[in-house]
This record gives sequence, C-alpha cells and structure tokens, in this order.
Amino acid sequence: MKRISFEKLYNTEFYVREPMAKPQYWAIRGNVYNAMGHPKASHTLLWFKNCSATITDSHGNVLEVERNQVAYMGKGLEYVVEFHDTNQSREDTVVIHFQLTDWEGEDILPCDTPIVCVRRVESSMALLFDHLAEEFKKNVVCIPEVTSSIYKILSVICQKQKRRAVKNKYACILVGIELLEEDSDLSIAEIAAKCGISECYFRRLFQEYSGESPMNFRQHYRIEKAKQLLLSDEYFSIGEIAQMLNFSDIYHFSKTFKKYCGVSPNRFLQQEKTRHLAQTQ
Repeated sequence: MKRISFEKLYNTEFYVREPMAKPQYWAIRGNVYNAMGHPKASHTLLWFKNCSATITDSHGNVLEVERNQVAYMGKGLEYVVEFHDTNQSREDTVVIHFQLTDWEGEDILPCDTPIVCVRRVESSMALLFDHLAEEFKKNVVCIPEVTSSIYKILSVICQKQKRRAVKNKYACILVGIELLEEDSDLSIAEIAAKCGISECYFRRLFQEYSGESPMNFRQHYRIEKAKQLLLSDEYFSIGEIAQMLNFSDIYHFSKTFKKYCGVSPNRFLQQEKTRHLAQTQ
C-alpha cells in the first residue's frame, strides 16, 4: 500500500472506486462500533452530523471528535468508536466507504491513524454527504454521480490539510510552493528570492514539505498534467502538450514522461484506452 498524505494527494492523480454511503443511528445500536480484530476493507469518511465520539485505534491512539466534524479511518485500520450525545429520533452520522488507488491500481493510504480531517463541515459539504446517503437508498444508484461527490469531498479535505501544513512549518516558502504548483518558468533561485530566503534553504524546506526536490516536483506536476491532457476529450498532439507544459521539444517531453511513467506518452494512451475498453465490456 502506498503512503500519500492528504496534503500530497492535492497534487496527485488518484481514483475512487467501490463507493457506498448511508446514514447511521447509533443510539439503537448501543453507541459503540468495534472493528478491533477486523481490519477495515475500505477507507471511511464519517461525518458526525448530530453526535460526538471517542475513537481508539489498535495502537492505543485516542481521538476526540466533535459534532459536525469529519473523521477519516484508513483501509486496514482497527479501531473502536464510542458515540456520545446520540438520539434515536435522528441520524447520528453519515458514513462513506470507498477504495482509493493510484492510476496503476495500487492502494493509497493517506494516514495510518484515525484523524479529524474536517474541523467544521460547511453547508456545501453537508449537502454532499446527505446527497450520497439519499442516493444509496435508491434501487438503482448512479455510480458516476456518487463518485464525483466523493471526489469533491476529498478535494476539500486535501486543500484543508495542505493549507494547515503550509501555514505551520512552511509559511516562509508558501509563495514558492504556489509558483511551482502553477508551473512557473522561474528558476529555483528566482523562486527562492521571491520567498526572501536563500536557494539552499528553499531547497531544503521544499524537500521536507513535498518529499522531493523542487525540480522533481515541477516535473511530476507537468507529467500529471500531461496525463490529463492525453486523456482529455479534446485532442492534443504530443507536440502541443510538450509546448503547453514548457518542455524544450517533443524528445525532451517523451523522455521525461517515460522516466516518470515507465512508458512513452503514446504507449500510455494506448494502455489507458485498452483498460477503459475492458472495463466497459
């Protein structure tokens, strides 16, 4: 299983599969959910709509969750949830289960302990949770629609986690992070100067923040964007994509793409078309 934190998922291509959602009523179920000895087979997002809880995992970590917060429990985790302030006349929580993988199908685990990933659910996210729960009450569920709602929820979580990390330790390189995410043509030295720090210090902090060098980060970003453009409904030639992403020429683009993806752009597109065809048959 690949470890990619929520803040790093912000810049990563990932896939949601096998979604499921439902409202839950814990007062009539004894106010306890016990998954000790039964590793979870999917990822879980749990909106504490009308109650609070204490979550204890198999390592003894204890997490207090307040009303109107969202907790995340990863695939493979074991834990116990003790629910507080429940009421038989209303739903206490709304749960979402799903699989999370990279483009090759390998499982992704954002965190190996239960965490509060949203500290205050706003109305737009509340509507998404409620809509998902209602959708799964139907006899026929529109999977693309529910999957898109989960993507929206995860994107908000990734954004919140990313901002939280940056505001804490990496505030001084925030401008540089944004420039690299926007695929700026500025050199690393120029980006460091805009942050008011030395290039050496910028490189060290950025390596801590992202887990890779600024140049690798920039190239990864460009390659992820290239994959999106290759799979876009609007046709772009290899040359057009290379130019759009600021590669010096087609050869440089193709060589870099193969370095990061293991196959050429054309081969990647061929494989994706074959996989899509197999899934639709």
